Amino acid sequence: MIDPDTIARVMAGPLGGAILLNQLDELFIDVNYLARRLHRRSATAVSAALLRRVEPKRTAILLPAWREEDVIERMLELNVSRIDFPRDRYVFFCGTYQNDPATQARVDRAAARGWPVRKVVVPHAGPTSKADCLNWIYQGVVLHERERGTRFDILLMHDAEDVIHPLALRLYSLLVPKHEFVQTPVFSLPLDASQVVAGTYIDEFAEHHLKELPVRQAIGGLIPSAGVGSAFERRAFEQIALAHAQQPFDPASLTEDYEIGLRFRLARRRTHFACYRIAADPDDPEAPAHDDPIATREYFPDRFQASVRQRSRWILGISLQTWESAGWQGPAAVRYCLWRDRKAVLTNALLALSYALLAYVVVRVWTAGMTGASWSPARIVPAGGLIQALLLVNLAGFLLRVGVKMGFVGRLYGARLATLCLPRLLVANVISLAATARAVVTYVRHLVTGEPLRWVKTSHAFPSAEALAAGDAQAAGADDRGRPARSDGQRVIPLVREARRS
Repeated sequence: MIDPDTIARVMAGPLGGAILLNQLDELFIDVNYLARRLHRRSATAVSAALLRRVEPKRTAILLPAWREEDVIERMLELNVSRIDFPRDRYVFFCGTYQNDPATQARVDRAAARGWPVRKVVVPHAGPTSKADCLNWIYQGVVLHERERGTRFDILLMHDAEDVIHPLALRLYSLLVPKHEFVQTPVFSLPLDASQVVAGTYIDEFAEHHLKELPVRQAIGGLIPSAGVGSAFERRAFEQIALAHAQQPFDPASLTEDYEIGLRFRLARRRTHFACYRIAADPDDPEAPAHDDPIATREYFPDRFQASVRQRSRWILGISLQTWESAGWQGPAAVRYCLWRDRKAVLTNALLALSYALLAYVVVRVWTAGMTGASWSPARIVPAGGLIQALLLVNLAGFLLRVGVKMGFVGRLYGARLATLCLPRLLVANVISLAATARAVVTYVRHLVTGEPLRWVKTSHAFPSAEALAAGDAQAAGADDRGRPARSDGQRVIPLVREARRS
């Protein structure tokens, strides 16, 4: 029988080497961020006065909604009241279903108040996939144009939980059509320090949207759509739709937003990640500088199981399903970005093995202490050897990763939330491991049985206007009785695998 210590020692070397390679991959992004001087905030500043001088382009906001009756009216009311954009230049197109009268009633009530809202009813019962709903919303936009004799210049994606930045639509008008796809950052709304699960999204999105996506932009890589804050130039969107049988969004995809961003990049469309902040304007003293970027804000899942379900869908759609459907296409920089998006399964496997090895060492030390046996971790990690060197380098890399993450979180949310990055990172690792296991099991079952992949709807929370106005992070999202306003959650929505026709 092979000695368990020998197995652990043999595992430790390759495991440490694989982790080191991943550390170097992350360091490559860090070095590019600094070397390309992407940290200079002055280079990404735009004045509010300039944005207000830009001609406001007609914008259709695509808003899919399945059982969102608890949040959608509040979302529409708050955003319509906050958006700094002529109301006759934008329309919310809310996609609803025949068998969801509650959401339809809320949208009808919003439209009756004179808000720029139009209801689109999917011509079959729901729920289907989000992509299917978005495709029908697009057809609703086309029908609206024919009826009114108008044409929208920009198609913009948003969800029922989004808080849209007041100047975002003006920024899209500035950047389109020079860029045919524009993605603005997405960040969590401020949270209480005790909200650890939801706080993991603060860490992830702060670093990803302030560092990685600007680097991808600089190297000519893939800018994925986040599904919200994604603006498309109308003519380019039409051509993408025409190339895919009038289905710009893939109804079979679990991550239709990522898929359409990839479609635009592979079609060599002009894509742009727009991480801009408001600069001080000496001619407009009432418009002070703002360090926070023009971004979409929202709440993310605050429960462990809900986060696992959402992240497993991301892993399924991006790391596995899109790999199968799209392969490795595009220029080298795009393929590198595909690697970074798809390596989650591998890195989480390394994480699981690392935790297993650490647990083995801890158990062995504890057992030796309890029984009086002679055992030392040096049997796994010999002093002065290669494995110890790898361990020390990887530990330094881990501390660097935590420090970098704290820097970006602190920039957006302050020192208090930044100091909690380390404990949240440990929670995020556990969530990632559970999500990866769920995703792999689901995908293997799909391959073996042919059972269609399914999308799990995420429950949504939306902040009250009073909470946003007061900047009260703890009160934000509370209804009249102090509880978050939520949509109906955790419904399993089967994907539509064939094109539907009216």
